[in-house]
Amino acid sequence: MVTAACRVTPPVATAADAERGQIALDELHRGRKTMIRKCGNCHRPPMPEDHPAGEWPRVLDEMSKRAGLDGGQRHLIEQYLVLMSRR
Repeated sequence: MVTAACRVTPPVATAADAERGQIALDELHRGRKTMIRKCGNCHRPPMPEDHPAGEWPRVLDEMSKRAGLDGGQRHLIEQYLVLMSRR
C-alpha cells in the first residue's frame, strides 16, 4: 500500500523564485498545477531537477502532444520547469 506521505510533489514556487526569474508568481503556480494535472495522468509528475534547464524545452517538445498540451499550457509548464531546475 502506498501512502500519501510517500508521494513526492514538485516544489512550489515562491515569491523569490518569481522575482529571480522575472515571471509572475501566479504563472509559475499555474504551470506547476497544469504540469501535475496533465503529466500526472500517465506517470509521476516530473521534478524540475530531473533535467538541466536547457533540456526541458526538448523534453516538452517530445511530451506535449502525448499530454494534449496547447501552446499556453506548454509555455506555463516550461517556465516553471526551467526556472525551478535552476534553484
